[in-house]
Amino acid sequence: MVSISWNSLRPIDNRSHHDNFKMASKLQIHSPYVLHSLPSPFNGPDGPGRYIAGEVFGQKQGLKRKKRSELAVAIDGVAIYIYDILTSQQVTSYDVSTQAVFTCAPYSLRWRPSSAKNASRYTYVSTIPTKDSLSAKKEIKLFKEELSESGNSSLTTKVHLHDCDSPIVHLVASSSRDAQNTLPTDESSNHDLVAIAADGTILCLDGETLEEKWKTAPTVLSQELASGSKTALQVDYVQPTLAADVVDGLFGGKNELFGVFQEKVHRDGFNPDILVVVTSTNLTQGAPQKHMHLLALPSEREAHQANRQTLIPIFVAPLPNTAVSTKYQLDVRSGTLQSLAEGLLSTYVFNNGIARLENKLLVPGMSSFLRLSKTSVLAATPESFSVYNPIYRSLQATTSIKSEENYQFITYLATREVAVGLHGSSLFAVQIEAPKNRNTKRRAEGLLTDAIRRGIPRDQPCVKRIRGEHTQSAILADPLPSASDASSSDWQAAVDKADELLAAGNLRLWEESMAGVFKVEVKSNEALEGGEDATNGTVAVVQLPVWVWPSSRAEYPHVDRRWVFYAINRIFSWNKPVEVDDSNEPADDSNEPVDASKEPVDYSETPRLACRFPESSVLNYLVDAGHLSTSNIKSAFKDETRELDDVEDIIGQELPPVLAHIDPTTELLLSYLSGTQLGSTELVSSIKLLLRSLDLLGDPSKTKELAQQATGEETEAIAMELDQAEEELQITEFHLGGHRFQGLGVAFSKLVVCPATATVQSLRRLFKPEETISLLNVLRAELIKDGWTSDYMEEIEAPPDGSLQLIADLMTRCIDAIGLGGWMAFDSVLSNSNSQEDAADYFSRFNLEISSALQGIHEAVRLQGILSEATGYAKRARKALADATKGKPVSVPVTEELPFGLKTDSKISMDRVRSGGEIVERSRRQIGHFASQKRAIYSVHRIPEEALLGGSDVTVIQEAR
Repeated sequence: MVSISWNSLRPIDNRSHHDNFKMASKLQIHSPYVLHSLPSPFNGPDGPGRYIAGEVFGQKQGLKRKKRSELAVAIDGVAIYIYDILTSQQVTSYDVSTQAVFTCAPYSLRWRPSSAKNASRYTYVSTIPTKDSLSAKKEIKLFKEELSESGNSSLTTKVHLHDCDSPIVHLVASSSRDAQNTLPTDESSNHDLVAIAADGTILCLDGETLEEKWKTAPTVLSQELASGSKTALQVDYVQPTLAADVVDGLFGGKNELFGVFQEKVHRDGFNPDILVVVTSTNLTQGAPQKHMHLLALPSEREAHQANRQTLIPIFVAPLPNTAVSTKYQLDVRSGTLQSLAEGLLSTYVFNNGIARLENKLLVPGMSSFLRLSKTSVLAATPESFSVYNPIYRSLQATTSIKSEENYQFITYLATREVAVGLHGSSLFAVQIEAPKNRNTKRRAEGLLTDAIRRGIPRDQPCVKRIRGEHTQSAILADPLPSASDASSSDWQAAVDKADELLAAGNLRLWEESMAGVFKVEVKSNEALEGGEDATNGTVAVVQLPVWVWPSSRAEYPHVDRRWVFYAINRIFSWNKPVEVDDSNEPADDSNEPVDASKEPVDYSETPRLACRFPESSVLNYLVDAGHLSTSNIKSAFKDETRELDDVEDIIGQELPPVLAHIDPTTELLLSYLSGTQLGSTELVSSIKLLLRSLDLLGDPSKTKELAQQATGEETEAIAMELDQAEEELQITEFHLGGHRFQGLGVAFSKLVVCPATATVQSLRRLFKPEETISLLNVLRAELIKDGWTSDYMEEIEAPPDGSLQLIADLMTRCIDAIGLGGWMAFDSVLSNSNSQEDAADYFSRFNLEISSALQGIHEAVRLQGILSEATGYAKRARKALADATKGKPVSVPVTEELPFGLKTDSKISMDRVRSGGEIVERSRRQIGHFASQKRAIYSVHRIPEEALLGGSDVTVIQEAR
């Protein structure tokens, strides 16, 4: 019978200080790459030419407008180019005059009718001539390209000359017009072009002919401002949206704030176009005043009504004052406005339309940013691309770049997770790789756990006042180095020096250097023949230094985690998958015990984790100090395991066999199980390895004898077989030193703490159904051996109190791991065995064992109710005796007889406190008085002799009053 040390099988805290701040793999920013090189612009006398890029939209008749994976780039004096981001190819281009200068980003709309396969592309640009040009015309141009089904295209151009005093800063196409004004056969786009000038003038043109439909003066924006804020108004930002999005995002769904409309705003009904405009005023009088305006575009019917204001002002709200040159990004649906000025990224949220500052993030040198999600912002500096979490002020991911020119982001494709922008004369893209553990539904990495140990310093650090008599702890004063700070020159120089020793084969000096890094003392061996390495034939015997290990694991000092990753990367190797063809391998039908060092491991589908220096003391340090966790190994081989989705399961499955191969006595594996934070995969793999080494994972028909019910009905032959099996296992345990059984106990105690779902999945992945049943039989044997199925009258050594719960939890998980299909297959295996009776009685015996254990629990509960008062008195008496051993006077008699009422007397204090705080000795009279008050009616109490003035003990009888 298996004899596992169940004293160690108690629920433990399966946490380690080395992994308290374990960081999972999150976002990863790849190096930027060039999508397309752009032609050089024509430089004018008033300055160099510019590149201006804008997004491209697509719309099918009757459907919503969506952003396309294309980008429109306008180059001064050259042309307008439209590029496909995914293929890095040019889609089309439109030439312009060499004297043309673009005032804003182009707007391109690809329109497709519902009943035709041809499409139309509308591209709008705003240009002004250069100063040396003879023409002073300010133009808005339309390039309409008809795309037929055969692939042919035709281009027509329309020009509109406007008389706005300021240049156009934004172009946007409105939604389709009213359905009642459109014929059923009309498949045109039916949209208008809205142009916003820098001074606040808004111009509406027909989308097909560029004929002017209406025009508003700048006073429309400034009429609701204070009188002192109506001068020098300037438009800083424009965002087109829909009224339903504004109601839900900026006003919290309060439709009553939109009282200017006769109809109720609804997403599927009345939903007019809205312009969100951010303006600045008083630009010449210090800090500018910022305002956000909500303007409703009129419908086709309203635009034709006489004596009616075409543009409807809805709402004006002040914004916090910022610098003059401020960049904005607004997400209307979430009600979030972000502004960038002088490296300070501010995030505002709206409550009833009023902006409230939520957080600030200072990143020196930030030139551009993109909003990835509510909790993620992509920032560009001349040195790096970084993803920040502005809520928790944490750095989620970063990549280094070197450039003399700034990067300017244009758009972000969320479905492809690609950011696109301009850099010099190139159109660039950067891929933001999602975490491996992200589900199909995208989830923003904005939890607090994702920000641990990734915080960034504040612009004004908060210094706590420390009392003079208190000194700051050295552990808290010196923070542990960050694993991401790999650019430290001192650390990199030390790594290069250690690699040089390792490359030269000088393991002695390398281990001495690693011992210094890990702060472990070294006792060098005496070198052979004058300190040189001895040579036996052609094999050199290297005398490695002997490390002086601490007496306990808690005595290991804190070390830089970068050195832990380095040591793991050098001690172990991550190899590529090995193709194994086992089709011609003979079946192993031998019944010999399997050695743990010869455990066959299948590496045909997963990469293999191998140990390069099994004799090194660095390996023993990593195991004994608890650094050989799955998360540390994954971090050490992050480049090799980046493309693997189940790298944690691969490491957890392969590491225990590697340790068992290094040390066949499994002592190293025991240290690994005892001192490392482990998951269900590592524990199940270790349990399988240990059980197989003990030949306990064979045919279930051979191991079922372990679970025979220990009752008087057992035959003498079965009892003799069990005694013989127990004797053989005890001999094996004696030769192996008990490491395997102790390792099983530690693995079982930690496995029961793991989540049940993860344990069941690990059992199904690593155990065959018949192997799981063998493990179940081992647990049944322990249930019998510990006496949980026997009567209390039998003389059996009492098991630990927590072993029953542990065994029950593990048995439940084994039953769930087998499942219905596994039980049916196992039933067929038993049916094919020699004993049909065993096949029929297996589940009935299992049921009887569980019923016996449950009956014992009921008996224990009943006995607890009967003996609760006696056990309570025993606890109080034990405490009183413990006080007596400390020299304290007690009133509990030391006797084997239980007192009446099972009550213990409390101690009467021999001192009392007088007024003023003086402590004086209590008089004998007071002690007798207090003793008489504590006596019940008709009770007997013997006053000690020393309490009387003289004479023998006196018995006092307290009568009823």
